Amino acid sequence: MNKLHIILLGVFCVGVLLCGLGTGVAFTEFSELTYGEKQTVGKTDIRTETIDVEYEAGEEVQDIACWFQRKPNEVVTDKNVPLNTVRFCITYNAQRVEPHAYWDEKDERIVLLCHWNDTEDEIELMMEAKDLVLQNLREGKIISLDVVDVEEVTILVNPASEEDVRLVY
Repeated sequence: MNKLHIILLGVFCVGVLLCGLGTGVAFTEFSELTYGEKQTVGKTDIRTETIDVEYEAGEEVQDIACWFQRKPNEVVTDKNVPLNTVRFCITYNAQRVEPHAYWDEKDERIVLLCHWNDTEDEIELMMEAKDLVLQNLREGKIISLDVVDVEEVTILVNPASEEDVRLVY
């Protein structure tokens, strides 16, 4: 072995030692972290709104389409809802979205969707999220972040109309 090989072997061993030391320090730091909680990013103006959509009863079952991340998984019956009407009870953040429900004649279905408001800047939200994450890391906590758009959607129909509708998505 010549002198160059010995130097390279020494550098390699020092590199492995430093990597092991760094891994140990990182593991020690991360093992001390605790879960903080879920925190909301951005402005919130939570509102609950009821939207009724009438449909014509017929032989075909009426499809209901909800375009949300937090979708309802069932249609609930309520005797206070008029016949041939689908009632959407939606809790949403008015700072970010505005709900709309209507009868789509082209696809022949009832649609519930939200239009985005342009009131919040996405870069501003990202910087606020970064600040929250770093602040909590300094305190030894890992947090979950959430931007509230739609909190809850409940679909109601009259018990007599229950067989006339189905939730497709």
